Amino acid sequence: MLLPFLFLHHLALCLAASSRQATDPSIEYNEAIDNGTYGYYPAYTFATEPEITSPKTNWLQWDPVCDDGLLYFVTPRGWGLERPGPSILDWKGELVWFEHFANEFGGQAYDFMVQTYLGEEFLTFWTGDDRVRGHGSGTYFMLNSSYDVVHEVNAAGGLAADLHEFLITPEGTALMTMYQPYKFDVTSFREFDARENPKDEDPNWIWDCLFQEIDIATNELLFQWRASDHIDLNDTYHNVWGTGNRDDPFDWYHLNSITKDEAGNYLLSARYTHSITYVSGTTGDVLWTLGGKNNDFMDLGDGSAINFAWQHDARFVDLDAFPESYTPPREQKGIETRLVTLFDNAAEDQNYEYGLEYSRGLLLELTYPTPSPGRQAPAPGTDLRHEPSQIREDDEDLDINELKVELINGTSPSHTVRVVQSFIPPEGVRSSSQGSMQILPQDPGFDPLIFVGYGLNAVFTTFASDGTPLCNAHYGATTSWERGDIQSYRAYKYPWVGKPRWSPKIGVSDDDVDVFVSWNGATEVAEWVLEANEEDDDDWAEVARQDKDGFEAFFELADSGTGTLRFLRIVALDVEGGVLPNGISAVLDRGYTASFFPKVVAQQIPERLSQASFQKVFWCVVAIVTGCYIAYEAYRRYLGWKQGQPAIGAWRWRGNGYRLLSDVTV
Repeated sequence: MLLPFLFLHHLALCLAASSRQATDPSIEYNEAIDNGTYGYYPAYTFATEPEITSPKTNWLQWDPVCDDGLLYFVTPRGWGLERPGPSILDWKGELVWFEHFANEFGGQAYDFMVQTYLGEEFLTFWTGDDRVRGHGSGTYFMLNSSYDVVHEVNAAGGLAADLHEFLITPEGTALMTMYQPYKFDVTSFREFDARENPKDEDPNWIWDCLFQEIDIATNELLFQWRASDHIDLNDTYHNVWGTGNRDDPFDWYHLNSITKDEAGNYLLSARYTHSITYVSGTTGDVLWTLGGKNNDFMDLGDGSAINFAWQHDARFVDLDAFPESYTPPREQKGIETRLVTLFDNAAEDQNYEYGLEYSRGLLLELTYPTPSPGRQAPAPGTDLRHEPSQIREDDEDLDINELKVELINGTSPSHTVRVVQSFIPPEGVRSSSQGSMQILPQDPGFDPLIFVGYGLNAVFTTFASDGTPLCNAHYGATTSWERGDIQSYRAYKYPWVGKPRWSPKIGVSDDDVDVFVSWNGATEVAEWVLEANEEDDDDWAEVARQDKDGFEAFFELADSGTGTLRFLRIVALDVEGGVLPNGISAVLDRGYTASFFPKVVAQQIPERLSQASFQKVFWCVVAIVTGCYIAYEAYRRYLGWKQGQPAIGAWRWRGNGYRLLSDVTV
């Protein structure tokens, strides 16, 4: 019996491939994931989707309030990822949907979110050429609930859509950023010498920032604004270094967010001027500026409302958004009160000169005179809106941030700003680039939660409205921070219903012990049902079921009652027990031996053989028999050579006969 068993064992090895991997993390902290034991980007792989990876989300802090029915939207990318792309994660941080949108520039995606267009929910994100570093040239994609690309939106007028912003308005228009090399005098920042630097032969170029509002359906340009027409180049805090020529324009403004209010005006965030700017939607004139060298506002506190630096993602927030914790001031005729949120990086490309020692989310209250229609703004380089603070005699004792506040703080009580709340990361994360802050509304009468993504550093945190951290997660190792190995431009939470047009993927482990299932993008699966059949027909019988938990599930065949049934499939059920559209997997054929040799399969040979098809078994048997024959023939000829008979004919055992090696005289 030993020889047949060894034969079957080697046959099983012939059919073997890779083994399965665990895919069911729990809500807990894993120090090995955080300290880089598994690399900068610890990730899960999947038996049913071998080209997909997802982050091993590591929870440092957890509160049940974060299981709110919303999904996480991130775009993991960086040096540590071969196949980046937009990703949806569930409440535990496990994968729901991923797709790599390949292009010649690596397929990195940015600004992944859910937006409403003409009453329908879409996934929107940018891909394109981001090799310039810090901005890009590409296209925005809009995907429907079945993950079909329905719209590809580009900038108007021959410009290229930048990666920073694509915001759909209630009117069905889109706001987009763009960067353009633009001829502009930079000689006040540096001297150009073509003898020392050949690139300086064509000097005086900037990366000028524009934004457009376009009609999505027609791509008609409705409004365009150019930074250099309205903002003085000297407002920048960014060092020119050796840039400013045609090959390497000076990036002085760095527009990274746009939003439009009910008055038709625009709120802009410019990273390199440390400023939030309110722009007229009719003339393009600057109505007011918060922060930076041209700041209009008097800080009612200690300077914390105007000392932000290198910021991102400025948004208006409704005055009634915080019903429990915020009461707006009494209304005054001709005075506006607004709430604004932003993400304060306090760092720029490992430059930590300006800002606090950590990045933070900010909720600010602004008051200012109601802008008059057609108001004319002062010319760039002038400041007629307030008198700057007088510099004290002991200013040399101030650090750079205190000095900045002294220099820019407004004095007019007509323009005031104060911090309503700061949202400080529990670990003191300081992100040199990117980042976001999102308001998550709760039930009526309750304050929202605050969701902050830390951009360059793979962290997102949910806060209570009073600034208390509730849930804090890493989706990359802390050893990757500030390196760019794993990052996401922004992070969001949204409700989303995904209805893929494809069916669940099914696969079996190489030892025929487990059967796996996943359904990329499906959000409505409540249960998986394993069904089996003796024939590939409609007579399917349920043999096991389990609740959906995570991206990929598996059934242990030994415990599922499938026995030696050859054909398997898995069905996806919704919460009401109904079969979801496209929710039946392809049929898995466990193989010829599972059907024709059930007792042998079940009791006498390794279980991995049961998945083998007849063709696989046949060719493996041929390979093994051929190998045995070659070994036999080589051994036979070796014995003949030992006996001095080098010309032993094929298949002849006569003559001196077959003898043991111990009987051969040397």
